[in-house]
Amino acid sequence: MNKLQRYYFGQLVPVFLLIMVGLTLIALLTQSLSQLDLLFERGQSAATFLGISLLATPQIMAIVMPVGLFAAVSWTYGRLHQDNEIIVAYGAGWTLWRVAEPAFRLAAMGAVAALAVNLFVQPLALREMRERLFEIRADFASSMVREGEFRSSVDGLMVFARRIDRDGTLNGMIISDTKSAANPVIYVAQRGTIAKLETGPVIVLQDGAVQRKLDNGQIDLIGFSNYVVELRGFADKNLELFYKPSDRFLPQLLKPDLTDYWDRDHVGDLLAEAHRRLAAPIICLSSVALAMLAILGGSFSRQGYAARVGWAFGGLIFMLLSFTGLIPTVADQPALGLVLYLIPFAVLFFATRSMRTRLPSFVILSDKFVPRSKPKTRGGYAH
Repeated sequence: MNKLQRYYFGQLVPVFLLIMVGLTLIALLTQSLSQLDLLFERGQSAATFLGISLLATPQIMAIVMPVGLFAAVSWTYGRLHQDNEIIVAYGAGWTLWRVAEPAFRLAAMGAVAALAVNLFVQPLALREMRERLFEIRADFASSMVREGEFRSSVDGLMVFARRIDRDGTLNGMIISDTKSAANPVIYVAQRGTIAKLETGPVIVLQDGAVQRKLDNGQIDLIGFSNYVVELRGFADKNLELFYKPSDRFLPQLLKPDLTDYWDRDHVGDLLAEAHRRLAAPIICLSSVALAMLAILGGSFSRQGYAARVGWAFGGLIFMLLSFTGLIPTVADQPALGLVLYLIPFAVLFFATRSMRTRLPSFVILSDKFVPRSKPKTRGGYAH
């Protein structure tokens, strides 16, 4: 790039980064709402909640990148055009493509970055997020107690604690074990703590009593100074770590494990995800082509290019919706995967084909433009 192109590129990059940060934060905030149960239901800290939410950032950035590129290019080139900084390049004999080169360089960088995220960063981040979520959901002991509430986070077990101290001590505990409906057990203790042993989580009770219903219908009441209630029998035995198609690497999508029943029944979903990851970066080029068509593909206007940008943005949204809406169809009919590549390529071809390859008419006419002389006035009136 020459000096003027570097100037254009330098104007693009800060705007693009700022827009990407804003779009990513908005999308991340929306995404994190689905993980609020980690705070309210699973008793996790805000740091854990934030860490898990941030692991979804690479995927979100790859998704919003075409919109960020479109917004940055249309705004930056629109401002440059209105400030007559594009005319300088045309006056030096540049073609439209030399003027647009910095924008397409940025689009190519964005496409490469999106491809790298889709193939490597996204699977790594989402697998880490899935493993953390699995550990949190498997650790049901941390979510079964809330101060002043009767909670039944697992079937057959209800726990109440009147007060929870800062060191984790549970005061005024009541535990109802109804796993055996014929022989329910109720534990009452002044204090208790949750501990994790090699055999699984337990609740250590102090200074209390245990009440059991015997087979003959009588109630057996026994006091204790220390008592251990094992919780492993209440764990969800069906809980297992499962990686979704979005969590898997490309080779695992293209060559599913046919010995696994889920992979065998969802080969189409895995292939559709593979095609989506490979085809999505092309949308970065198409979005920039639409933005350049809106700004440089028509006549010069000092009133701005809002209408043309609006039409181009509508085209971008239509392309994104068509691309996303076709993925379930590709999952049912994998042979249609080629269409996912044709959609952004078709938009890219249309936009670049429609852009004029000659100097705009307003530049040609600018050399012939001669301002009219002001009319002579007499007594304040024009004659």
